[in-house]
Amino acid sequence: MANEGSADLPKPDVAIGMLDGLPISGFQIALLVMTGMAVVFDGIDNQIIGLAAPSLISEWRISTNALGLIFGAGFAGMVLGTLIGAWIGDRFGRRSALLAGIIAFGAATFATGFTQSVTEIAVLRMIAGLGLGGVPGTAAALIAEYMPSKYRPAAVSFGIICVAIGGIIGGFAASVILPSLGWRWFFYIGGALPLCATVLFYWGLPESPSFLLSRPHRRSELLRILERVGHPDPQGAISRIPPETHVYAPIADLFSPNIRRDTLALCAALFFGLFLIYSMFNWAPTLLFSNGFALPQTHAGLTAFNIGGVIGSIATGFAMTRFGSRPVLALLGSMAALICIGLALSPLSPDYAKPLLFALFVFGLTGSSVQSTIYAVASNAFPTRLRARGIGLMAGAGRLGAVFSAIGGATLVDHGGSAFFGALAVVL
Repeated sequence: MANEGSADLPKPDVAIGMLDGLPISGFQIALLVMTGMAVVFDGIDNQIIGLAAPSLISEWRISTNALGLIFGAGFAGMVLGTLIGAWIGDRFGRRSALLAGIIAFGAATFATGFTQSVTEIAVLRMIAGLGLGGVPGTAAALIAEYMPSKYRPAAVSFGIICVAIGGIIGGFAASVILPSLGWRWFFYIGGALPLCATVLFYWGLPESPSFLLSRPHRRSELLRILERVGHPDPQGAISRIPPETHVYAPIADLFSPNIRRDTLALCAALFFGLFLIYSMFNWAPTLLFSNGFALPQTHAGLTAFNIGGVIGSIATGFAMTRFGSRPVLALLGSMAALICIGLALSPLSPDYAKPLLFALFVFGLTGSSVQSTIYAVASNAFPTRLRARGIGLMAGAGRLGAVFSAIGGATLVDHGGSAFFGALAVVL
């Protein structure tokens, strides 16, 4: 995927190099925490419709095909959102793209609580998808451009696993809110929280130094940021680096000979990775519910998967630094495929709830952690002028995989656990 090295990560470009060799500062840690919070909200919203699906089935008696329409609309919005978010990130800055995405999905999710039909939910999920699609990639780019090289892979992995952390929080929230207040309040609360947090992000999140370096008219802003980071010679650091002449590079540059292989490999990897992830996020609760599991058990299943994803992603970040990305990805994919085969061959019954939860935990430990590894590699695979768009294109390919999971998920769920987990094993 990339040149062989300690972590298979290409050398960072010169703009990011302004911060390399420096100790990590409190300012950078605060930025990492705030960006992680944004991704947590993205993770909650990504899974909110899947968690609410069993309640919608019970109240509205909707079919799995209708659910597929809702999921597909959301994914269609995400495909557009990844590309739009990347364009905003390269043109107007990573910070602007992040804020726009949060506002879009927060407002649409809040409005979902007022809906009266499947069509209304589908339209609002498409709008939410426009925001959801761009947030993880933009966050990865922003984190990568603020972190010293020593901490960059682990920091980017942390930012991305916040999607799974959001899923864990969403799962626990669903188990409390859905039985007591109903699915409408689940959407009210899920939409209001990120909208309120936008105020904090607006005042607290700065623009990326790499982006500012390519804008000479914003040089004073870059100087202030370097001072806050604790750079010993901010003015000297800027003067020693020739500013990039900002040329709006076409997307075709991602397929230039020097990075074409990385672009294609990363797009393919995330296509299949997000097919798996979103099959679990959206269809696993419905699959369990349709096989006789109680509502709290359906939430517990997805929560177990997400907890495994968080733990696995943290371990994967360190393993990637030690052994490189290729062997780590190969091992994780093989282990996840074996777990899927085991799940496909096992009875899907509430009588075996505990073994199933453990298997879903291990599945998350292996399969879910692949995604954060891919983003960590991608954040270093593209030059600054193409980074947001490169990650956006890659994420767009991943969202197409998610669209296919919505199209095929209804059929797989109707055919039971063997078909569902067997298909995921084939993908891996």
